[in-house]
Amino acid sequence: MEAIVCSTTCRRHSKAPVGVVDRVRGAVLNGTLSRVSVLASEAAATDNEAPTRWSGVVEWTVPALERQRGWLLAAILRRGAGSILVLDCACDIRRGTVEGFAELADTTALVTGRPDDPGRPAAATAATRREGRHLRLESLFRSDGQWPTEDTRRPMDYLGALLVGGAADRVLLADILEARSGHHRDAASLSPWHDALDSLARRTRVLCAEVARDVHGDEAVIGERLAGGSHARTYLRLPNDHGNRTVRKEATGVGLGKLNDEIEWLRGLEPDAGRHFADVVAHRVEPGRASMDLKFHRLPTLRGLILSEEIDADEAALWTRRVLASLRRDVYPGGSRPTPTDYVRRTHLNRVETRLAETAAALPDRRTLWNSDTLLINGVRLRNPGALVTELARDGQALGMLTPNRLVRTHGDPHFDNVLIDRPGHRFVLIDPRGNAGYDPAYDLGKVWHSVNSLYDLIHGGHVEASAGRDGIDYAFTSPRLVAFYQRVRDRVHAWLTASGWHQDDPHWMLKVRLAEAAHMCSVMPFHIAHDQRESVALACYARGVELFNALHRDLVAARPRPIRARIRAEPRRAALVDRSSG
Repeated sequence: MEAIVCSTTCRRHSKAPVGVVDRVRGAVLNGTLSRVSVLASEAAATDNEAPTRWSGVVEWTVPALERQRGWLLAAILRRGAGSILVLDCACDIRRGTVEGFAELADTTALVTGRPDDPGRPAAATAATRREGRHLRLESLFRSDGQWPTEDTRRPMDYLGALLVGGAADRVLLADILEARSGHHRDAASLSPWHDALDSLARRTRVLCAEVARDVHGDEAVIGERLAGGSHARTYLRLPNDHGNRTVRKEATGVGLGKLNDEIEWLRGLEPDAGRHFADVVAHRVEPGRASMDLKFHRLPTLRGLILSEEIDADEAALWTRRVLASLRRDVYPGGSRPTPTDYVRRTHLNRVETRLAETAAALPDRRTLWNSDTLLINGVRLRNPGALVTELARDGQALGMLTPNRLVRTHGDPHFDNVLIDRPGHRFVLIDPRGNAGYDPAYDLGKVWHSVNSLYDLIHGGHVEASAGRDGIDYAFTSPRLVAFYQRVRDRVHAWLTASGWHQDDPHWMLKVRLAEAAHMCSVMPFHIAHDQRESVALACYARGVELFNALHRDLVAARPRPIRARIRAEPRRAALVDRSSG
C-alpha cells in the first residue's frame, strides 16, 4: 500500500509542521507501506525530517504554489498501484490508521460519530447513511457550516483519511482533482481536496470506517456492522496497531449472559471440535460487560452461496451433511448428561410463550394475531401456537415422546447463515454458536430444518410477500425456483439422516426435530420487527410457525400409543377356532 500526505500543516497547527517519518516508521519497517509521498509545507522541509530520510521510500515535494497541490496529488494517484491511503495532514496519521486501512480493498473514509478532540476540530463534516452492513459516505460539508434540518442522513466528523481502492477510483479521483484545481473558490467553500472527495462520494460508492468506543471504553475502528447474536453488538474491527481484522462481539445487559456462555463454550472445546469454529483471538470479561475477538474469515455463507445460485442443490446438501456429521462426531460427544424432566417446557414451550408476549407488546395493533385461539393462514383456519403450547405442556404422554434420553453439547444455531464455506479449501467454519452445554441434537437439526423446510432463508432474504388482516395472515414465496431448490436439499439431507442411522432407533426423532423447528419459527418475530407497517418478515415467520405447530400437533396425536382396549376394538375380529374332529 502507498500513502500520500497532502500537507504537514493545517489549521490545527498552522505554524508548527508535524513530522511524517516517525509516524509511519512502524508501517514502513513491517512492509505495510511501500511508498510515502509527502506534499510538504515549505516550513516542513527541515534537515530533521526531509529528503535525506528514507530516500526511495519517502518522497518529498514542496509545491511552489498552493494550487499546484491538487495537480501533484492527481499525478501521484495516476502513478500509483494498488490501494493508496490519502491523509489530509501529517497529524491525521493516527495510531493504527495505516495498519487498519491496509486490510481493506474498497474505497473507504475514516469518520467518527463522537467528539474526537474538542481542541482538534474535524477536517470536515461527513453526511453518511447506513446501507446494510456498511456505513456509506454520501457527501462532505464544511465542519463549521450549518447542517440542513430536513436532512435525514447522519452527520459525522471526517477524520482526514481516505483509502482509495482500485484503479477505477484512483483515475476518477485524479480526473476530478485536475478538473477542479486552480478554480477560484470562496472562503465558505470546501478545500479543493475535500471538494474532490465530496464529488467522488456523489459519483461512486465510498464506504466509511467508524472510530468509536467499545464496550470497555477503548477506541475501536469499525469496518462493518455484522449480524451475530440476538443481543450482542457484532462488528468487523480493524487492527489498531498490528495484527489482522477480527470479528468483535460485545454485550452488556440482556446479552451479557449469552455472550459469557459463548466465550466459555468456545474456549472449552477440544482441538477436534474447535477446528470447526473461528478461533478466539482475545476475550475480556468485566462486571456488567464482556467482549470477544474472533479470527475473521472472508468467506461466503452457505445461505449466500445458495441465494446467489453459485452452487447447486447437490453441493448444498453435501455441505449440510458434512456440517452435521462433524457436529455428531466431534462436538456432541462432549457434555453428555441426563435430561431434566422439564426440558421440553424450558427449552421450547416457555420460549414460544415469551416471544409471543414480546411480539404482542411490540405490535399492539396486531395483538389479536398473537393472542386469539385460532387464525386464518392462507385461508385455512388453524389453532394459535399459544393455545397448542399450553395444551402440550399439560400432555405428559406427548412430552414423553418429545423428551430426549440424554443431552449433549450442541452448536445451538447452525442455520445456513452461520456456516462459512471455503470451497477452494474444501472446509467450512461454524460461527455464532449458542454455547449450549446440554441440549438435544434435534435442536441443531431444527435450525437446519428451519432453513430447508420452513424456508427461513427466503423469508429473511425478502423472497416473500405477507399481509395481515384482523383474523389472519396471507403469505407467498416469490421465487418458486428457490423454494424447489431448498426442498431438494431437504429431501437429500433427510434421506442421508435416515440411511446413516441418525435417529439411533428413536421412533420419535423427527417429531423432536419438528418441535424445535416450529419453536424456532415462532420465536424469531421480535428480532424482525421493522415498524414499517408491513412487517413482512415477522408475519411470514409466524405464519410458517403456526402451520408447523398445527401439523406437529396432528402427528403427535397420530403417533400416540393407543390403549389396549382401543386397539382390540380397532382390529378385525377373527373367527373362533372350533374343534370339529370326531371323538
